[in-house]
Amino acid sequence: MRSRGDIAFFDEDARDALCLELEQLTGNATFTVAEFAADTVTIFEISRDEHGTPTPFWWEYRHENGAIIVDDDEPDQWSEAMADPAQFNRRVAPRFIVCAPDPLPSGLRDLMPDPHEVPVYQCRAPLRELLRAAIRESPLVLGYELAVLKRMPAGHTGPERLVLTGHRLFSPGDTQGSRVAVRVNVEPTDDEGTAFAVVTREPRPYLPRQTWRLRALQVQAAVVPPGLYDLTVVLTRPGRVRFQGLPVPLGESGRSWDDLQSLVPSQLTARTPAHLVCLAEICGSDDRLQQRIDRLEELVTEAETGGMPLRVSVVAYGAHGVAWKVDDRPPEIRAWAASGDEAIKALRGLASRRVDEREYQRAAQLECALKLVRERLIPADGRPVIVTVGGRPAHPPGLDASRQIIPCPDWVDGMSELNWLLRLPGITFGALRDPNCRGGIWESLGRHAVATVDDAVDMESFAARLDLRVAAQTVPFPVIE
Repeated sequence: MRSRGDIAFFDEDARDALCLELEQLTGNATFTVAEFAADTVTIFEISRDEHGTPTPFWWEYRHENGAIIVDDDEPDQWSEAMADPAQFNRRVAPRFIVCAPDPLPSGLRDLMPDPHEVPVYQCRAPLRELLRAAIRESPLVLGYELAVLKRMPAGHTGPERLVLTGHRLFSPGDTQGSRVAVRVNVEPTDDEGTAFAVVTREPRPYLPRQTWRLRALQVQAAVVPPGLYDLTVVLTRPGRVRFQGLPVPLGESGRSWDDLQSLVPSQLTARTPAHLVCLAEICGSDDRLQQRIDRLEELVTEAETGGMPLRVSVVAYGAHGVAWKVDDRPPEIRAWAASGDEAIKALRGLASRRVDEREYQRAAQLECALKLVRERLIPADGRPVIVTVGGRPAHPPGLDASRQIIPCPDWVDGMSELNWLLRLPGITFGALRDPNCRGGIWESLGRHAVATVDDAVDMESFAARLDLRVAAQTVPFPVIE
């Protein structure tokens, strides 16, 4: 009880009374409460919806010139009772009444039942506010689950299949602030994104619980990057759940619950891991090198959104040291079978290369870079995708008099190395070439995808030609193992 001067307020008592009524509210039952203010009477009828959430409906009647105004054009279930105190008490039958602190006009006072028959609480807060607070604090009467997809193993009933089911989040009796951890896998899907739907089950006491129909309580969606996520799910109030741990905010789903259910695929598309190997020539001007780095960074970023497990390697190669006292530094692995972020960091580090004005201008160590890749590739890292960025030809295994290119100091044959790589199952090759780079080994290096570094490159198409993008499949819900 709170007081203001000589007026006592019973907000807490009224809220406790509401909490008690909600606790006793089960099934299809309802109860009513009424609020009397200076010029209105409001009747609240509270019931539970199909999810067990307390849901209020209300009717408001104006008091003017000593009478209750009822709209004759739209009579409702309480209209006749509003003019007769006896009928009000019998038909409305409020469990209790909340009165505003302002004095009531005689017409409203006459409508109020005897306080000995129906409790009356004088409250500072409106009944709507008290009711919202009581609902927030009320415990769940049905369990909440997250709609997820699960793989059902193959058996005598048929092959492996994907089924929509529920993963338990909250149990009956849980209250506001309860939280639970859940790990989900988000698969690549269409532009509508992944739906995070909180559901309840339609009780069917004579059937196994797993056969009870799922009913959508809250459906939100977002375009979430594919991957594994550890989520924290918080019960903010009955009927409302918040998800924490996703990289993007959830919004309202653009699809209905029925549409989402109909889009569940029978199986998930297989996603073969890919190993993107970036061979980066670091010869030439700073501007040209930066163009190469930018294009490879765009490719790595695009490949990461392609919907398949991805590892990335970065191999830097320059010119053979043939001048007096110029070191012949071999190709260098800057990252191997690393994450996309680690590979991008390695690519950006290439910009700090040391430039020697005496470097050989007619060729680069491309043949040695290919040999290094051949020696390091293993099937466990994924299907190889070799993308070379640069423009100089490889050193031949012997003197090339026609082009006046000196041989590789280690007599490595670039075409032999390339032909060996071409025999690997599923391998694809892409080339991001400097302007005016044509012919020779670069034709084979760009056999599946080719572009020029100083032009705008459609990286989505480039990545697709290298099989770095999985064919689109709609997977409307997260997957849980």
